[in-house]
Amino acid sequence: MQKIKRQFRRVLVLVAASAVWQMKLLAAQAPATALAQAQASLSVDTRTVNLPALEQAQQRRIDSLRTLVEANLTPDKARVVLLTELARALKLRQVKEARPVLEEAVRLARQLERHDLMAETLLDLADHHISLANYRLAERYLQDAQREFAITNDLGGEVRCLGRLALVADQQGQYAASLAYCYQGMAKATTSNTRRFHTSLKIQAGNTFIKLGDYEHADEYLHEALAVAQHHDYPDRINLALGGLGDVARRQKLWAMARRYYLQSMAVSQRLGLAPEVLAMQLNLAELDERQGNYAAALALGHPVLRQSVAVGQLLAIPRALGLLAWASLRLGRPDSAIHYGKRSLRASQAVRSKEGARAANEVLALAYAARKDFAQAYTASSGRKAYNDSLLNEATTNRTAALRLNFELGQQQNQIKLLTQQARLQAQQRELDRLRQQTQLIGFVGISLLALLLAGFFFWRFRQRQAARETALRTALAADLRDDVGTLLRQISLQSNLLQEGLADAAGQRLQINRLSDASRTAVRQLNDVVWSLDAQNDYLTDLLTRMRDYGHEVLCPRTIELDFTLPTDLPVYRLHARLRRNLYLIYKESLQNILKHAQAVSRVTVCVRLEGPQLILDIVDNGQRGANGPSAASGRNQKGLATIHERATAIGGAATMGPVLAANGTVTGYGVRVAVPLPQQLAQGSPQAATTRSVTKKG
Repeated sequence: MQKIKRQFRRVLVLVAASAVWQMKLLAAQAPATALAQAQASLSVDTRTVNLPALEQAQQRRIDSLRTLVEANLTPDKARVVLLTELARALKLRQVKEARPVLEEAVRLARQLERHDLMAETLLDLADHHISLANYRLAERYLQDAQREFAITNDLGGEVRCLGRLALVADQQGQYAASLAYCYQGMAKATTSNTRRFHTSLKIQAGNTFIKLGDYEHADEYLHEALAVAQHHDYPDRINLALGGLGDVARRQKLWAMARRYYLQSMAVSQRLGLAPEVLAMQLNLAELDERQGNYAAALALGHPVLRQSVAVGQLLAIPRALGLLAWASLRLGRPDSAIHYGKRSLRASQAVRSKEGARAANEVLALAYAARKDFAQAYTASSGRKAYNDSLLNEATTNRTAALRLNFELGQQQNQIKLLTQQARLQAQQRELDRLRQQTQLIGFVGISLLALLLAGFFFWRFRQRQAARETALRTALAADLRDDVGTLLRQISLQSNLLQEGLADAAGQRLQINRLSDASRTAVRQLNDVVWSLDAQNDYLTDLLTRMRDYGHEVLCPRTIELDFTLPTDLPVYRLHARLRRNLYLIYKESLQNILKHAQAVSRVTVCVRLEGPQLILDIVDNGQRGANGPSAASGRNQKGLATIHERATAIGGAATMGPVLAANGTVTGYGVRVAVPLPQQLAQGSPQAATTRSVTKKG
């Protein structure tokens, strides 16, 4: 049961811790209209700010956090978060009360070995010591926190540490060092994790420039910080920027503008529940009243500010509040009160090592003692004022010189950075131009490639279409040849077979029919072989065609006892012929031989001569047939019967064919000849396995 209770209590604590963090985020992320609401509330009397209500709300939050811390005794992250939140709440009520809680949070974070928790708790402890003007301890804790943030790669945390170091240097009068820290922090990369803290650095730089009397730079940094805070909705930076702008206006004696800025800042801080910032703005307004001669108003506002500053432990605000009361009392003719507050202001200033506060306190004391005719005390106070004044003048001279040197060096660095930036920009532009040029070239190359591919695809498609058309025409021609030649032969074979089956002829007639049947069968087989040969892609070379022509000549001439003289040129190149040229040339050759067999008389020799003349192939087919009884009419008949078909085939392949009798020197006819000239392909076939040979073949059947 106890275990269940502990677990339930632990869950309750974690839920409460989550709620605390959500409250913190809500407080830091106030509406972007905070400045507008502050401007709308300028008519409110700021002297009636309900500080007790803020104190009551703070006390309720402190009690709630104490309950959660006491309920969660487990050393874990949730307890560290609760202790940190409790310390921040206690700091708003009384700064010194937060120290033991913060130290416990630091010890627990170290025990857990959580670098992120250690960094945050060390930063809070440094803030505590800054509020108490313990600058040496604050610097030590800030350096430790900066190392922890570097370990966790928290760039925003490092920027925050630099901002705190700048504040410590500023409060000690080391303005050049303060600006150096600000510039170092602003030089880091601006990200979503650092933008808010860069804004704080600009506000700090503006406040430092105010103390140096450089109101132009102060106004520039503060307005830039205000613009960023308004754009990104940082209300806890808006109030600080407005307060800084109020200081700039007050230093320039623009009282109305300063009051307006202070009122706006106080309204934003009051809505965020930031009591220290509210007190600071009330103190500024009281000092404005005193400078404008509203001494009674200054006293009326200064007394509650002093009480509240003492109550919450705002050590830096106490000397200013006491000095304000001293000056207002003196102006109202109350030197005793002025001396009382002046002495207290001097002691408080010395406690926080504020030379400006000590000088102002000595000055009001000198005037107050003089008003009481106590010139010895007045001289002592005046001497103290002079000593502090000389020290401040020396420090001001040193700080201004250091600041001017720093600004000069920073200006040189910025000019160098601008030059490098311009060079980098030019290089980047050049790289961009190169990239665009490369991109344009790539796009052009891709476009040309696509166009080339499209054209190649189109031409390939056209080629395939033409090839398909050629193949279709070839098939149609082959089918026609088979139908005409082989079909006729098959019909003859069928007819002869039927006659043999009837047995009507005598023995001699049957032998004749059998011979005709045999001739028709051989012719049909030869025709089919020609078709198969013409379809075989391995027979595309010129040497294959000539070999086939020679073999065909032997097949048809030798049975008729006709001698064939087939002559080829020497070193015949290797040509690859397309199917149409190969087929038509072969058919021309067959047609010529068939004409010789059918129409020539007393033929004993056929001469076939192949030669090359430039890009053309010349084919001569000559027989030694004798003139018949019909005289020249027989030769003319042969010419007319064969010329039409041969000429048509030769024209189809871009060539020409001629026919006619062969005349001897004495004018007598010695035979009949056919000459065909056809163009060959432009390019030679490379790597062909066919060998070019020179032949002169003569065979007699």
